[in-house]
Amino acid sequence: MTAEHDVTRRVLEQVDLLAERMVSSLADAIAIPSVNPRYPGQEYDKIVGAEGDVSALLGDLYAEAGAEVTKVTVERGRDNACGVVSGAGGGRSLLLNGHVDVVPPGRLDRWRGDPFRAQVTDDAVIGRGATDMKGGLVAAAYAALALRGAGVRLAGDLVLQGVVGEEVGDHEAGTTAVLEAGFGADAAIVCEPSGQAGTLPASVPVTPGLLWFSVSLEGKTAHSGLRGMTVHPTLEGDALGVNTVDKFWVVYQALRALEDDWARHNRHPLFPPGYFNLLPGVLRANPSGILVPFFLADELVVEYCVYHHPDRSNEEVMAEIESRVMDACRTDPWLREHPPVFEWKLLWPPYSLPDDAPLSATLVGAHTTATGGQPPLTTGFMGVCDLTWMDRKGIGGLVYGPGVGYTAHAENEYVEIAQLVQSAKTYALTAIDWCGLAGER
Repeated sequence: MTAEHDVTRRVLEQVDLLAERMVSSLADAIAIPSVNPRYPGQEYDKIVGAEGDVSALLGDLYAEAGAEVTKVTVERGRDNACGVVSGAGGGRSLLLNGHVDVVPPGRLDRWRGDPFRAQVTDDAVIGRGATDMKGGLVAAAYAALALRGAGVRLAGDLVLQGVVGEEVGDHEAGTTAVLEAGFGADAAIVCEPSGQAGTLPASVPVTPGLLWFSVSLEGKTAHSGLRGMTVHPTLEGDALGVNTVDKFWVVYQALRALEDDWARHNRHPLFPPGYFNLLPGVLRANPSGILVPFFLADELVVEYCVYHHPDRSNEEVMAEIESRVMDACRTDPWLREHPPVFEWKLLWPPYSLPDDAPLSATLVGAHTTATGGQPPLTTGFMGVCDLTWMDRKGIGGLVYGPGVGYTAHAENEYVEIAQLVQSAKTYALTAIDWCGLAGER
């Protein structure tokens, strides 16, 4: 057996030996209800601080792995944990990044138990954040622990990050803050979930663009008994009243038609046909100051979430959306004179790693070795992540991590234990190949 094969064997064995403890650490992390305090609908003062508690848990694991640990804090109680396992010198550095914040648990009656008390089965860990993405954070920490347990000293630095803010795009308090504090690297793996049920994690070099916007419509209220006279143009029509709920369908149909156009013509080889979409996720309509249906609704606000093709800029897609809506509204006499008002709330640019980037081959090789010869799938990412903001700081990378993607943000979210173990092995072997071993030339 060559020295290189012996190192690989020792590291893989260490991960297996640590697997039970890794699951326990994940359960501990899930027990901390680190809902992002800036998530819409949350009471900031009541929940702020839990993100920092998860960072502290990770910091202890980083220190045990031999890292020098630093807290980077932009907002009190929202600490980022940064650990650097210093290399001997002469190697490339690698960053393993993940976010400590989670989304609210949703409807508690739909959970099989307390979402913040992990349920551990023979093959999975269930709880809020198990997939998105405390599983990935814990797997990264245990990769570093396995390297130390196997007696491996890297040539380049291994940088570990647990950051706040990702769920609302608050990268200035999280990933961007730690990068600006000096905790960067030559390449990055964001440990977000990249698997599905019964699979191992995939290699993900590309993410879509994300937009959040609202459209507001103005109507004219009137008594509910007059609706018939307002909707038939041969009668009173707009002069008597305008119900914004009716007018919304002009906007809805325009954007639904655009969504169909994207499904037919706006495709990408790493995303399933129809993936790029425009979701009308929140709708509020009512007569001004009144929540009974005895009046025509003269106010309406609809909020959309958009995932768009990674080869298109946010600005291009924004212009297309506004153009489609305004063109449709010009066919309606009322909307022509009372056009909708757009408000763009979150703009998250897409990200793509170049095809020839060396990190991809390194990770594929590590995954393949850890599985005994099975290479990973290569796919597009289901959502967005902090790779976008790393790219702004000149750091390229990809997504690879444990989790069942379709359970993210859902009730009974879970991660498969096999994916946790596989991810830790892949991170550790990627670090060995990418960073090099001390003493090698």
